Amino acid sequence: MTRQILHLYADIGVEDEVLHTYGAVTRVGIEPDTNPFSDVVQGDARNPPITGSFDLAVAHPPCQRFSRATAGNNRDSHPDYIDDARRVCREYADHYIIENVPQAPLRDPVTFSGGMFGMPIHYPRAFETSFTVPEPDRSPRFRPDDGPLADQGKHGNAWVGTNEGWRLAKGYGHDWPARGLKRHAVPAPYLRRLLYHWLAAVEGDTRSEQQGLGAYHVATDGGVEQ
Repeated sequence: MTRQILHLYADIGVEDEVLHTYGAVTRVGIEPDTNPFSDVVQGDARNPPITGSFDLAVAHPPCQRFSRATAGNNRDSHPDYIDDARRVCREYADHYIIENVPQAPLRDPVTFSGGMFGMPIHYPRAFETSFTVPEPDRSPRFRPDDGPLADQGKHGNAWVGTNEGWRLAKGYGHDWPARGLKRHAVPAPYLRRLLYHWLAAVEGDTRSEQQGLGAYHVATDGGVEQ
C-alpha cells in the first residue's frame, strides 16, 4: 500500500522531490505552485480543506516571529503558527515533522546544519518530530574555497550564489525557482535522515544508517555526488 504524506505550509514544495520517493504527497498552500511530485490543494494549512488520514505530515509554519532576520520590534506583529501546525499534524497524520528556525518554541527538537552533512552551507534548522531522531555528530562548518557558493555567508552575503549552485548544494535535481530554493527549502540530506528514522520507527527497519541514507558528498564546486 502506498504511504500517504501531507505537506503543509508549502506553496512551492521543493521538498516534494524527496517526499514523493517515500509516498504519495498531498500539498496544501495558500497560493501553491504545481510541480511534478505532488497533488496540490489550495487552502489555509491551519484548516486544510482535505479529508482522510495520512501516514506522515510535514509542516513548515512561517518563522518570522522567531527568526533573527526579523527586526526585534516587529516580531510580535507576526503570528505564532506552531501550535496550529502541531494540532493539524496530529489530527490528520499518524506521525509528523515540524520544521522551523532553531529559536522557535518546538518540543524536544533535533537541530541540523550543513556542516553535519559535509555541505557547503550552514543553514541550521530545527525539527520537532513524533518519533525519535538522534542528532548527528557535529563537525566543523564547511565552506568551499571556490565555486558558485564560495562567498555564501561571508560579509553578510547569506544568499549569494547561483540558483544552480544552491540547487546542487541542497541536494535537489529539479529546476526549482530561486525564491523557494535559497531561503526556504529544507536541504535534501536533512529530510532523508528524518524520513529514515520515521520508517525505522513505524516499520522496525534495522538497516544501518549508511544504508538507509546513502552516502552524501558535496564537491567544492557545489556539485553533489552520491
